[in-house]
Amino acid sequence: MWNTIQCAVQGKSHIKTGVPCQDKTYSLFLNGVKVIALADGAGSAKLSHYGAESSTKFICQELAENFDSYFLNEDGLSVKQLLIKKILEKLTEKSKTLECEIKDLASTLLVVAIKENNFIISHIGDGVIGYLKNAELKIASQPENGEFINTTVFTTSKDAIMTMKLIKGNLGDINGFILMSDGTEESLYNKKTKSLADVLKKIMNSSLILNTEILQEQLQYSFENVIREKTTDDCSIVILTKEDILFKGYKELSNIEKAKLLNINLQNKIPKKWLIKRYDNILNFLENKATLKEVAKYIYLKPKYLKKYLFKLQQLNFIERNGKLFKTILILEKNY
Repeated sequence: MWNTIQCAVQGKSHIKTGVPCQDKTYSLFLNGVKVIALADGAGSAKLSHYGAESSTKFICQELAENFDSYFLNEDGLSVKQLLIKKILEKLTEKSKTLECEIKDLASTLLVVAIKENNFIISHIGDGVIGYLKNAELKIASQPENGEFINTTVFTTSKDAIMTMKLIKGNLGDINGFILMSDGTEESLYNKKTKSLADVLKKIMNSSLILNTEILQEQLQYSFENVIREKTTDDCSIVILTKEDILFKGYKELSNIEKAKLLNINLQNKIPKKWLIKRYDNILNFLENKATLKEVAKYIYLKPKYLKKYLFKLQQLNFIERNGKLFKTILILEKNY
């Protein structure tokens, strides 16, 4: 099973001018195929946000319905030609509905599709596609620019077929993928070293043990208040992570496993049972929102001593605070 979190936020320049967010993301699970897509609408195209939305939804549906056909086709050029042909047909339909030219719907397009142990990656234009393998973040596809400086290739470009990237293979030890637009690159991609920011690995690891809805909210907040501030462009990202089938929830962990998760130093490889028990009690009690005083009363610990435990759990992102209320966001037990 694969977990997805995604977001797209309007850039500062578009907020000022009232232009809609031209970045769009989409994900789909159908026929045993998981597909994620991201598109960055061309700034020069007045209706590119419609084109980006149409392209992401179409490519997800297309690959979910015809994954085997595309994967087994060993003629990469014919696969590219067919995909671009179908994308342009979809955009042509949209242009007729909107009564505009197809170039007004131009966008980049990044996509990853997975079925069982196989994957397909396709990339048109700028943006970055990364993946997580053996706990290391790596680059699958870098930005592809046009013939001239500061130009990019779009779905509607004449040379799209020449620069479009298509990668097919077996997952092996890959357990996550990342799609990001060029606006997001400013914060999370180092162009000089061609490497992704380590915080992405932290987010992907967190998706294995935290509630997906909570992580989605945190991602949205981060993009609206941090990532967006480092650029004037729209920012978007899609993160796909393979679920850890061995993690059944915090309550199912051994004391040693809990100690490692909580970053507790092990003495002679044996964790302090009383310390583990204290964290157990705090996390279990905070399944429902509670104040500092309420937690302190429950675990028989003075509030001034409890603060350090709550602070650590916040730093680990295992609990969240809203005003005076604390709540556990770590998955304590999975409901199948």
